[in-house]
Amino acid sequence: MKNFLLILVCVVLGVCGQLLLKQGMSSDPDAVDRMGEVLPRLLRAAVNPVVLAGFTFYAVSAALWLIVLTRAELSWAYPMLSMGYIAVVVLSRVFFQEPVTATRFLGTLVVAFGVWLISRT
Repeated sequence: MKNFLLILVCVVLGVCGQLLLKQGMSSDPDAVDRMGEVLPRLLRAAVNPVVLAGFTFYAVSAALWLIVLTRAELSWAYPMLSMGYIAVVVLSRVFFQEPVTATRFLGTLVVAFGVWLISRT
């Protein structure tokens, strides 16, 4: 149970990181159409506080993941990270009004079922 809770914290931090990265990059609406535009956009992102917060969440998640790796079987723990896929689909709809098509929804249900199966072992 401790391992599962630690994995859950990793997932929550990863999802928060992903949402913050999306929000931070959405605040810079310039599309990157040419390779010459990539570096300036990355430099702007590097000083964006929301993007930096997203990377911080990822870093803390990665540090906790190292603890998980010392305690749990990788073949059990790693698939649990798929809970993040489910959360990102739902929260992308809520926060960014992204469409969730029937196919996407069905795929998310398949992932959820797989996580449930693995968690039972």
